[in-house]
Amino acid sequence: MDALSQLFYLHGIGYEYTKYTGEHVIFSEDTRKSALHCCGVDTRDTAQITQLNYQLDAATWLTLAPAVSIIDQASNVLKVRVNEADTHHKITLTVAALNIKLQFEHIAQYAALGEYFVNGCRYIEIALPLTHLPTGYYDALLTMGEQSAKTQIWSTPEQAYQIADKKRFGLSIQLYTLKNKAGLGIGDFSDLLELATLCAKQNMDYILLNPLHLLFADNPESASPYNPNNRALLNPLYIAINLSPDSFNNPDLTKLLSANTSSKYSDQGVAFIDYKTVTECKYAAFKLLFKHFQQQGSQARQNEFSAFCKQYSDVLALLETTEPTFEYYLQWQAHSQLTQCQQHCIDQGMAIGLINDLAVGCANEGTEFKYQQGLFSQDATLGAPPDPWAPNGQNWGLPAINPQRLADNNYQFYRSLIRANMDAVGGLRIDHVMAIRRLWWCFINNNTQDGCYVYYPFEHLLAILKIESHLNQAIVIGEDLGVVPPEVKEALVDSGIFSNSLFYFEKQQNDEFVNSDDLSDQCLLMIANHDVPPFVGWWQHSDLKIKQQYGLIDTDEYQQLVQQREQEQHRLLRFLNPQNTSFSLNTDAFDVYSALAVCLAKSPSRLFALQLDDLDKQHYPVNIPGTDKEYPNWRRVLTHTCDDIFKDNAALLAAIHSIRNA
Repeated sequence: MDALSQLFYLHGIGYEYTKYTGEHVIFSEDTRKSALHCCGVDTRDTAQITQLNYQLDAATWLTLAPAVSIIDQASNVLKVRVNEADTHHKITLTVAALNIKLQFEHIAQYAALGEYFVNGCRYIEIALPLTHLPTGYYDALLTMGEQSAKTQIWSTPEQAYQIADKKRFGLSIQLYTLKNKAGLGIGDFSDLLELATLCAKQNMDYILLNPLHLLFADNPESASPYNPNNRALLNPLYIAINLSPDSFNNPDLTKLLSANTSSKYSDQGVAFIDYKTVTECKYAAFKLLFKHFQQQGSQARQNEFSAFCKQYSDVLALLETTEPTFEYYLQWQAHSQLTQCQQHCIDQGMAIGLINDLAVGCANEGTEFKYQQGLFSQDATLGAPPDPWAPNGQNWGLPAINPQRLADNNYQFYRSLIRANMDAVGGLRIDHVMAIRRLWWCFINNNTQDGCYVYYPFEHLLAILKIESHLNQAIVIGEDLGVVPPEVKEALVDSGIFSNSLFYFEKQQNDEFVNSDDLSDQCLLMIANHDVPPFVGWWQHSDLKIKQQYGLIDTDEYQQLVQQREQEQHRLLRFLNPQNTSFSLNTDAFDVYSALAVCLAKSPSRLFALQLDDLDKQHYPVNIPGTDKEYPNWRRVLTHTCDDIFKDNAALLAAIHSIRNA
């Protein structure tokens, strides 16, 4: 292997992949060089290449242990690397936090797991048996003769946090779409509290949320929860004014709210959020909440706020503001209300409660990128290779993290990110979970768009998910739609991490839908999500009409897509009617949806979720992938209140509960 090829491998630059068609693609050397260049490597500098290869390979054998040592609790062994000439020494391991001090003698008798020759010396890797360590991260010191090394031991459970093995039923929502009872134009935590009560009465176990990440108050129309300002912070727009103690006996606030009406506007009978008006109104109210807190907040609440600021100082420091105390206050209020919602779910008997959603990346104009630029690559963004839904591939415009920099400070960035998103919830869905293994990078090569896969430290990122899930008692769901390497799917199953399936995409090789009995049990099964049309709209081709209306497709493309859709509908009818009876293309859309929901409820999938948009019989999608300004993505609200939706669907929800608990 030549030096450049070695660096490609050590730096995680992909060599090949298999397309959705089964076609085998090998990346050109020029493409791979461009990816390395985005990591700050000059591929013309042979000295730099040689030095990097040494650091990433040979040098790792010259210290007793790496900066991070993953200890699998199933085996409880610590791997160390020693010069064979020094095996007459004993090894001492000290873990001060656990009051552990172990000594290992007769090192030469340990079997070598691997070997490496450096400067004529043979180095071997051996496994030292440990006693059981509680789940977590522990600083440790290794000594052997005159040599010593610090390592952080990650005591990693075999699987992520689990709940009792039974079929669970829940709801998926976009929080901002809920009809806001306060009339402020956007769903908030108060609406979520009421929804949780309704879900609990229907014996549901969880509510899957959209990402609640911080967006851009100074650019409110940048509304995508999957293109956030900062993923470790919360969006203050979800704060419910009426839930804050600082709204009580606050005449200035009462006057302000009485002067404001709902900020929603209508477009052809469909309500969309006016984010500019909503933000202006709610931030004016936030200012009055904060003023009241400063002037009249009790000492107990002042102490609570101070404790919050101290506990979350690292992530609060990422806020870019001229009014830090005010912004810290908003994060405190948002976090407190999210915690209140989760506790309410548990108090109402829900087994999981809220499931948060973690976006795959952050916006390049946000504080997550701005204050941690050293973690990111240069001029590479995230996307996806060509597939049936995007024949030219996708470029999401999210800055790509350099996999070599993720290890900085013992992976502190990723650990903090996961911890922040598991805080105060019962589960975490990870959007595009194959990001822990590989991501498609988009970059310019010779003045044209190019791309390839870049690989990430899979073992370490997976260990963090398992550790943090136990520390936070949160289940983990990995959204694994699209082209996902087999080793990722296998690792998710082995690690007790739920996959996430959409019925639309569950196909056999002949393009017929998979039999419901053959669906995975370790899975969150959904009919639809935010990236596909709501069912009624799908059945009635509303999404295709919308695309034509907004000029996204022409008349010929529309007719072609209608034919393809009708083929899909016939496949669905065959799925529902093995004897080819009862339903037809003229059957009411919601009757078909109800039958499909009942059928899928019988599947072995341990988690099954209905989308609130579907129960609301929505025609308009909340998002049309690949669009930004053309269609008002992330703005459409529900037509009915949650109370009315649950009343209208009481029989269906009761039937599904009965099936899931049979």
